[in-house]
Amino acid sequence: MIPVTALFSSILFFLYFRLAKNVIAIRHKSKISLGFGKSKELEQAISAHSNFNQYVPLALLMMACMELNKIHFSLIILIGACFTFGRMVHAKSFLKKTMDIKQRVMGMKFTFYSMIAMAVLNIISFLIRI
Repeated sequence: MIPVTALFSSILFFLYFRLAKNVIAIRHKSKISLGFGKSKELEQAISAHSNFNQYVPLALLMMACMELNKIHFSLIILIGACFTFGRMVHAKSFLKKTMDIKQRVMGMKFTFYSMIAMAVLNIISFLIRI
């Protein structure tokens, strides 16, 4: 069982859903069904959705590995919370009319640092077992 990963994947789904709804709403409003045309608003929404899709699957995979490697659940929850916070802050920076670059950078820092922590803990877990 990987209940912590199940929890965070469920929480992250709602952010994914919000980003997808944003793209759909802007596509409907601007009547652009493919690509982003000349709409900066749609380009920004697609970028936010795409960025989410680039990082979340790998992070959830590493989180599941942490659980399967029996890393203490409180550590997984802490790192998962940092990752989720980073994704939320990053998404929020894109959902504004004018992107908040400082907020975007902060979101990416939380994303990267938490993913680095996941990777390092999984590597250490492997090295301890060999």
